[in-house]
Amino acid sequence: MTHYYIFIENEKINGCGKAKITGPQIKSIEVSEEIFNNFKKDSTLYVFTNGEIVFNKNHELDKKRQLNQKRIIEVQEELQELDKKRIRAICENEIKDKTTGETWVEYYNKQAQILRAEHKTLQEQI
Repeated sequence: MTHYYIFIENEKINGCGKAKITGPQIKSIEVSEEIFNNFKKDSTLYVFTNGEIVFNKNHELDKKRQLNQKRIIEVQEELQELDKKRIRAICENEIKDKTTGETWVEYYNKQAQILRAEHKTLQEQI
């Protein structure tokens, strides 16, 4: 018979598995296969409250926050890549679009502004 567990660390859910884990700061709480599978699909569906795994009434909001935090990290990585491109564009000083006279630096600066605005919006939503 297969057992299903959700792991608790520091009074918060920290994962799941089919093997019981024990340790000074980790608890394994046995759950049904349905709860286990639902948790694997969406870790925001359940919370640890009063020693039990219960449905998270705020999971939609928590899911949105989780997605925002993931996107914030992606935006930060994109900004770092743009910074590298901007440094190179400054050194090479080439025209991107001969009809408008836009340089690569100007183009990358515009892209960075768009990402910074998105980053700010995401931060405000958390």
